[in-house]
Amino acid sequence: MEVCGEVDLWAIREFGDAELGDLRRTQRLVGIAAGMAKAPDGAISVSCGRSGAQAVSRLFGREEVDLESVLGPHIEQTKNRCQGKGRILAAQDTTSLDFSTHKSKQGLGPIATAQGSRGVHQHSVVMLTEHKTPLGLGGIQIWARDEDARGCAKDRRKRPICEKESNKWLVGLAQAEAAVPEGTELVVIGDRESDVFGLFVAERRPTTHLLVRYAHNRAVEDEEYSNVSEALQAAECVGAYQIRVPRKPGQAARDAWLDLRVCSVLLKPPRHRTPDIADKPVRVWIVQATEINVPERIEGVSWVLICTQPVTSLEGAVRAVREYASRWVIEEFHRVLKSGCNVERMQFESVDSLVPAIGLSSVVAWRILYMTKLSREEPEMDASTVACREEVEVLQMWLKAKREKKTEISTTRDFVRAVALLGGFMGRKSDGEPGTKVLWRGLRRLEDLLIGYRLATRQEIR
Repeated sequence: MEVCGEVDLWAIREFGDAELGDLRRTQRLVGIAAGMAKAPDGAISVSCGRSGAQAVSRLFGREEVDLESVLGPHIEQTKNRCQGKGRILAAQDTTSLDFSTHKSKQGLGPIATAQGSRGVHQHSVVMLTEHKTPLGLGGIQIWARDEDARGCAKDRRKRPICEKESNKWLVGLAQAEAAVPEGTELVVIGDRESDVFGLFVAERRPTTHLLVRYAHNRAVEDEEYSNVSEALQAAECVGAYQIRVPRKPGQAARDAWLDLRVCSVLLKPPRHRTPDIADKPVRVWIVQATEINVPERIEGVSWVLICTQPVTSLEGAVRAVREYASRWVIEEFHRVLKSGCNVERMQFESVDSLVPAIGLSSVVAWRILYMTKLSREEPEMDASTVACREEVEVLQMWLKAKREKKTEISTTRDFVRAVALLGGFMGRKSDGEPGTKVLWRGLRRLEDLLIGYRLATRQEIR
C-alpha cells in the first residue's frame, strides 16, 4: 500500500485492520478514507480517482462491508486513545439524515411529520476527555423507521424496551463501555430523551456512571416528598458556577452564572412498566443549575441533571454541570458530518450500501473535530501529530506568499490555524480560535495546493 503523507497513515491506522473478506477491499477502503479526509466536502466517488463511482459502488455493495466491519478498527483505535486518559466522557445523541430528494433509494423511512420526508436516523456515541477532546467514536446505530409503525406510540407501554427506539440509549451505553479499557471511569451523557428508567436499571460496570438531563417528574420513595419536583424545591443551594455558553443563530457566545442546588432521591419504578424493566427503586442525585442575572431577550440556562454518581458538594455539582456541557461536542460532530462531509448527498441505490459509507464518513467528521479540539486543548503538541512534512512545507510557503506575520509551523495549533486561514479564517485577535467550518474548507484547499506543489516539483500525483 503506497503511503505519501499523514492522512494516508491516519487512514491505515483507523481502517487498515478492517476484515472485509479480501485484502484488496481493505486497501480500497483505506484509499477512500484518505481521499475523503483530504477533501471532506467532496463527493465520495472522487476519492477513488477516475473510476471512483464504480469502485465505491462495488465496495459498499459487498455483503461483507457493513457498519460493524468498517467501524471495528476505528473503535479499537478509540479504545487505545482512551488508555491512560483518566475519566472518559461518552456523549450520545441522535440525528436524522435527510435523503428525501433521492427518490430511487431503497429502504428509507420517514424522518419527520412532513409528508414525503425520507431518510435514516443515526445515533452516535462520541468518546471525550474531560477537556472535551474527542478521542473517537464508541459506536453508531443507523436505522430507517417503518412506515407502518406510525401511530404506534399509544402502545409503547406494552412493548419491551428492546422493541422500542429508546433501546438505542442502552445499546449506546454498551458501546461506550466496550470502547474503553476495563476499569476506566466512564460517564455516559444524554439529553432529555435519554431520561428512560430502563437505562437507569440497565447493567453497567461499577466504574460507569450516567449523567442524564431530567425530563420526567418521577415519583420518589420519601416520607416528605412525592416526586422529584417537590424534592428540588426544598433542595439546598451549594453555590454558583460560571460556564461558557456557545454561540447560537442570532446569539453570540457568552458567560453565564448558574445557581446550583443538589438533592438525593430514590426513584420509583414506573407503574406501567413491561416485565423486562426491573421492579426496584434507583438511588440518584439531582443537580439543578439555573442561570442568574439573565440578559434581556435571552433564554437563560436551566438544567436539571440526574446523576448515578453521588453528588454531595459544590465540587461534585460543578463537575456534573461541566461534564454535561461537554454534550455540545456531539452536536458539533453531527453538524460536521452533515455540513462538512455532505453525508446527505451520498448517492447509493439502497440503504444497505449507504449505511457503511455513512460510518466511514462519520470517522472523517470525527477527524476534523479532533484536529479542531486538539489545537485548543494541546496547542503545543508537535505538528507531526496531524500533518506530514510536505503539508507543513506547502502551508509555510503559502503563508510566506500571503505575507502573514507567523509563517513557521511547528505545533498543532500552528497547523490548524494555517489550514483555517486557507478556509477563510481571518485570524484577528477578536476571532478567537478557528472552528470546524473553516477547517474543512481549508483541508479541501490544502489538497489542491499539494497537487500544485507536486506538479511544480515534478513529483508523482497520488
